[in-house]
Amino acid sequence: MQFTTWAPDPSHSFEVSQMNFLDWPVEQAILSERAQKRRRAIAVRLIERFASTYGAVEYDLFWESSIINAQAWRLGSRRRVTVYGGVVRHPAITASGIALLLAHETGHHLGGPPFDPDLRWPSWQGQADFWAASTGMPQVFGRQAARLTFRGAKQIAALHAEFSETDGVADISAEERSEIFLLGARGKCTPAFLQKSFNRMLEERDRPDE
Repeated sequence: MQFTTWAPDPSHSFEVSQMNFLDWPVEQAILSERAQKRRRAIAVRLIERFASTYGAVEYDLFWESSIINAQAWRLGSRRRVTVYGGVVRHPAITASGIALLLAHETGHHLGGPPFDPDLRWPSWQGQADFWAASTGMPQVFGRQAARLTFRGAKQIAALHAEFSETDGVADISAEERSEIFLLGARGKCTPAFLQKSFNRMLEERDRPDE
């Protein structure tokens, strides 16, 4: 398993199509060297598990980056997921949060409709969340999936809420994201619920600026 030290730079234009988890915030606090080594080892181990489960998706850890983000992206026919060091080192995120984040990004590639209305190829944020909780996590972690998802959902919701102001108008709220994760893990999230959230997002995007 190899991890590249390259990924699309948000400040440059590339002929790639990408779906971002957050809007490129950067880390402010620096962990101790020991803590960083521990976090990196956790991320590598989790990425290896996802890579062994989903061979059609290529996974990268861009460890040196201070960006607090992860993204699903395509380069031609290649399907890729990149995790940036800043999100792995974030104090609010543990192994459970990293695992659910990897499942979410994988869900953009494998989650199916509804799709993002702009990029068209990736599953919409809420659908990627649903796929992560109901399919991705169980396929990777088996019986441990629900416990990890419940814990990770709280961490991702906190991260989402922390950066919601810098993200502008989000496609999905932290509350909707948490509910989709939890219901998906329990097998109770219905397509109607997802479609309602998706339609709400479309209506807000189409609403003229006041």
